[in-house]
Amino acid sequence: MSTGQIIIGILAFAVVTAVLYVWGLKKSFSQAEELERILLSKGASRVIKYLEHHGVIDQREIANQIRGLKAGMFWSKKRVEVQDPSEFAKRLENFMLDQQLLEKTEGNRYRRRR
Repeated sequence: MSTGQIIIGILAFAVVTAVLYVWGLKKSFSQAEELERILLSKGASRVIKYLEHHGVIDQREIANQIRGLKAGMFWSKKRVEVQDPSEFAKRLENFMLDQQLLEKTEGNRYRRRR
């Protein structure tokens, strides 16, 4: 091996290491938002599954469906869990309305959008 090949190898190793470090740093900064998005998606899945057997749902029933819901990423030990189901139900309700998964019916009840 010549000196030029050794220097190129060292520089390539340094570049790869820097790219992996920046990628990991970016992932750790956006982890909280990503965990919240996963939690909202899992909650929406539970509500949709509930609505397959029941016609409508209200906010109290949404809170019951998401009680104890947990989310995590496969590459991280960090996990989130719904601590206050009634508070998270409001956010989930808004998320599902924004995503057009639910539509409002009479008396603050919701049904699956068709």
